[in-house]
Order: sequence, then structure tokens, then C-alpha cells
Amino acid sequence: MPGKTEVETERKFEAPDDLRLPDVPGTSVIDGSEVRLTATYWDTSHRNLLRWGHTLRHRRASDGSEDRWTLKLSIPSRKKDGQLRRAEVHVPGYRLYPPAAIRRLARGVLRRGVLTPIAVIRTDRHRLELAGHDPNERIELSDDHVTSIVGARRGPTFRQIEVEAVSGGANGLMDQASDVLIRAGAVPTDATKLATVLGGTPESEIALPRTGPKISIRDLVRFAIGSGAERLVANDPAARIGSDPEAIHQARVATRRLRSDLKTLEPLLEQEAAARIRDELHWIGGLLGSVRDADVLIEQVEEMGRTSHLPPDATSAIVTELERDRRAGHAELVHGLTSRRYTALVQTLVDASEVPPLADGVKGKRRAKPRLRRLIRKSWRRVPRSVDRLEAEPDDPALHEVRKRAKRARYAAELASVGVGQGAEADRLAGRLEDVQDVLGELQDAVVGDQRLAMLVRDGRITGEAAFVAGKIACTMGQARSEARDAWPGAWKAASKKRLRRWLK
Repeated sequence: MPGKTEVETERKFEAPDDLRLPDVPGTSVIDGSEVRLTATYWDTSHRNLLRWGHTLRHRRASDGSEDRWTLKLSIPSRKKDGQLRRAEVHVPGYRLYPPAAIRRLARGVLRRGVLTPIAVIRTDRHRLELAGHDPNERIELSDDHVTSIVGARRGPTFRQIEVEAVSGGANGLMDQASDVLIRAGAVPTDATKLATVLGGTPESEIALPRTGPKISIRDLVRFAIGSGAERLVANDPAARIGSDPEAIHQARVATRRLRSDLKTLEPLLEQEAAARIRDELHWIGGLLGSVRDADVLIEQVEEMGRTSHLPPDATSAIVTELERDRRAGHAELVHGLTSRRYTALVQTLVDASEVPPLADGVKGKRRAKPRLRRLIRKSWRRVPRSVDRLEAEPDDPALHEVRKRAKRARYAAELASVGVGQGAEADRLAGRLEDVQDVLGELQDAVVGDQRLAMLVRDGRITGEAAFVAGKIACTMGQARSEARDAWPGAWKAASKKRLRRWLK
């Protein structure tokens, strides 16, 4: 990972020029400064970065405290409790052009776009660092007076106040500061300085069609492809950084759902184009899956170490080796995400979200509802067929196949809320199928975990006490595996009730 990465937790406020910065009760000022910040923002002519909520700038501080490039990444999994948590990547480099290391992180968004300067923003900042009753609970309050240049003309001038967490667990103090500012006349805003200067944020690159029972076949396919592509691209930069397991998970889910929806909608699509997209999604999904599986196993081992009171040194030795494998898997993932093959896939998905690859003879303007019902029924029927083929004591691969079929049928049922208009009924069926998927997923996680731990022992990467502890963990996983085998028939019985599918007739 190039440069330095931080997670920014902040709240922003618009403020009139005559607002007097209020005191925050129960806090003390432990530091303060005055500085002028000059930032040049870069983007493509189509504003690719801004369309996905990201910004790229080179900023210099008058006191010499800053002279670097910063890429701010909006990450869906980090938007919680009304405040935005963004990853900030800082990279040194000449201000004449963004360095390659930082461009690579945004490649899935930029693709073939060429970066150029789009605005210069000068900020006269009065900064205060405040501490609460607990000195470790600290926030930073920045009172910014902003001037700007857009192209060859003067841009807007305005005042913005930012409240940012300096320490972990500062949410209470941020709430206090926010309440005081609002009472003083400040107005909460999600707008970045750049969005304010440019007059707003451009429309999303992927425009999802309106959903409902009157949706056309064309728009149904657009929605299925566009929503999956949106999830993939939104989590792409954080997946490249690699420190956010949730971003890896969401990007992987995006590839799986896309592949599943393309399979469900296969009769509506041009076969060669759909197959090519599914193959490429399988490739990048496999790279994401390797990292995701490592994240799951690391979390399981750490949790078992705590709850079972296993020797910390032995548990740590196992986690160290698993993290080494995770880093190797992530390096392969980044290599894949940086390739032309991947950027071509993303561009194909974005294009298909606007002009879907419908098969010859498919009338895209017709209502999707009748065809979609048939396609959902078809996807459902594959699940009981796979269950009926099971032997009395099915092996793990056979149960994994049931899980995959259940997941595809679940995703198909969730498409019903888009194009059939019976969301409640479809959600009940999808929920029961998700239960089947989850219990069989626990079984699969146990199988994968057991294999990986056995490999560490077999290859001599963990020995002695660590190998013994790995065996104990594997036994615990084996128990979870047995419990999942016992539980899945009950989950399937609940999912296969006829009343859940009456709406499909």
C-alpha cells in the first residue's frame, strides 16, 4: 500500500460569516493554530472521481506542515450514524501531476480518463484541538474561510466548519460540538468544499432505472447489472487498500450477485456477451474470495482463542501465518484489479447498465413481470432438484452445490421486488433461502478452515504448541460442521413450503 492511509471521521457545517465560534461545554483547548492551505483538485473531464464520491488534491500549508497528495475515498461500509468515514491516502510527490501510486488506487473509477486540474481552493483555517473530561477523548474543530478559482475565473467564497475525531471513542464529544454549533446557527451539510465550489456533485455514473411491476425487460436487466456494478466499483478502492474486510466482502458479493443475476436472466441476454461477463466476474470474484476466506478464518481463530482461552502465543503464531497468506492473496488481488482485463470488465458493466446486451428477438420495451416470474420459478426448481439428488449421507461438495443453488434462487427472488411488485412475499421466500445459504455457509467455512489449518501443519509452518492448538481449533470447527449438517434439513424444510411460492403462480 503506497503512502500513508488514515480513516477520517468528520461532520461538516455551513456557517454564516457573522457566526461566533461557540465554546463547547466540558472541553478544554489543548492546541490551536492558524494556517493557509492551498489545494489544487484534479479529476477527469467527466468528473469520474466526484461521481463516485472521491476527491484527489495536492495541498500545501503556509507553515510547511503539509506538501503532499491526498486521495479521499468515500467507502459505503464506513457511512454510519450520520457521519462519513472516509479513507485518506497520503502520498508525497511533485505537484505537477498525481503520482502513479495514487492513480492506481482509483483506476477502477478512472479507467481511461485523464486527470487534469479542475479547481484551486484556498482555505484560511483556524484550528482548535479540544479534549473532554477524559483527556484521551479529543476532537479537532476547524473554522475554514474559503476562496476558490475554477478554470480562469473566481469561484465561490464561503465559510465551513469541520468537526473531526482525533481519537477513538470521540463520538460523544462530536455530538456535543455538533449540538453547540447547530444552536449557534451552523447548518449540517454533506457537501465537501470542492462540491460547494463546483456548485454540486455530478450525477452518478450509473443511473439505475425506476423499479416496480411496470418495469420493462430492458430496464430490469439494466437494474440488475447496474446495481451490481455500482456495488463493485464503490468498494473497489478500499479493496485495493486491503485493510477493510467489509469492502472486500461487499466487492465479492457484488461479483457473486452479478453472476447469479446474469444466469437467472440468461434467456433474455445475448449468450456470448453474458457468458464472457460471467467468466470475467468469476475470475475477479475468485481473487476477492481468497482474501475474504482468509479474513473469515483469521476472525474465527482469534475469536476461538479468546472464548476457549487458548494459549495466546500459539494462537498468535497461527494468525501470523494466516495473515501472511492473506497478504499474498491481496497482492494477487491488487495485481488483478490493476490490470487492463479488470478495467475492461468494469467498463463493460458500466456500458451494459445503460445499454444491456439483450438477445435478438427479446422485446426490451415489454413489461418484465411475466418473463421474470417464469425465470424465478426456473431458478427455484433447481434447488429441490439438487436436494433430491443428495445421497442419504451427502458429502460436502454436494451440500455446497445445494448452497449455490439456494443462493441463486434467493437472488432471483430478490429481483422480484424490482420487477414483480410483490416485495413482501418475495422477501419471505428470499429470507428462508438465505437461512439455507447461511447454515450451509457455516459448513463450507468449517471445511475451508480445516483445510487451511491442516496445510499450515503439513507444510511445517506451525509446529509444537501452535500445531496442537490448530488441531483443537479444527476439532471445534468439525463440531460446527456437524451442527450445520444437522441444522440444514430444518432450514430447507422451512424454505420449501408451498405457501412461500404462491405469488409465483
